[in-house]
Amino acid sequence: MKTKITATLSALLIFSLLFSTGCGKKGENPDDPTTTEAFLQEDLTDNADTPAPEETESQSSTTLPDESTSAVSQDDTSTTTAVNTVPKTTEEIVAFFNQSANRIKTEATKVVKNYEKRQVNDDKTVLPKGLEDTAEDLLKKYMGDDTDPIVYSTREDIRNEYIVPEQDYVSKLQPSTVVKALCVDKGSTYEVYFKLKDQKNPRAGNGIGACCDVIEVHEVSEKVSFIKRFDTHYYNCEIRATIDKETGRVTHATYRTPLVLDLTVNLFGTHDAAVGFTFEKDYTISY
Repeated sequence: MKTKITATLSALLIFSLLFSTGCGKKGENPDDPTTTEAFLQEDLTDNADTPAPEETESQSSTTLPDESTSAVSQDDTSTTTAVNTVPKTTEEIVAFFNQSANRIKTEATKVVKNYEKRQVNDDKTVLPKGLEDTAEDLLKKYMGDDTDPIVYSTREDIRNEYIVPEQDYVSKLQPSTVVKALCVDKGSTYEVYFKLKDQKNPRAGNGIGACCDVIEVHEVSEKVSFIKRFDTHYYNCEIRATIDKETGRVTHATYRTPLVLDLTVNLFGTHDAAVGFTFEKDYTISY
């Protein structure tokens, strides 16, 4: 089983065994997205406090401190050219990030996963009636944070464990997936930020799954026979990366992916439920 879904599936299986008593609603509608702008640091942009609309087209341009622009080709394979101008439009920022991020699996000598936070979102969760406290305790136990850094120092480990595991790329992000794109000149580095469109049931290589780790529906439904329906709803997903100006390499990246697991279980009757999670992974990359 892929490492990216192990913790979630363990919690899900235990949670599913509790459904025989029926379901009670807790919190708000799980399809109603929440704002996650706290992920941004205050100095990134003056616009960070304005939530982006759900399911809107990506911005065609973004106002940045540096007014110069640079069209960075998606097909540019250069690995040494310094980046001296700020990508400005969504298309330019996406191309710049893809080019830089994809060098991680071919050029990085060490990747440190600084932490992985796993939060159960109570306001997105529908739990079995009468067993809310027990279910919450189990979920939080199995969804505990990883606070000890993990070091990946071989090319194989970096390929298999970094974002979009077991693939040769890190990002195939498309402008159509982006709600907000920012690139800010920080002196010796650029800070790149994306907020992504909401998506139901993404798969690796598509939409959110082209640039973030995702739980794929088939990875769960094919392994657990009593789960009759299993959907994932990703919302307000965010990527932030630091890119060195001189080399064009990503040196730090954080991925934040809130989602709702929406499922129907056939176990002592048929029961619907939903569980809200937020995953946050933080990496430092060396070359």
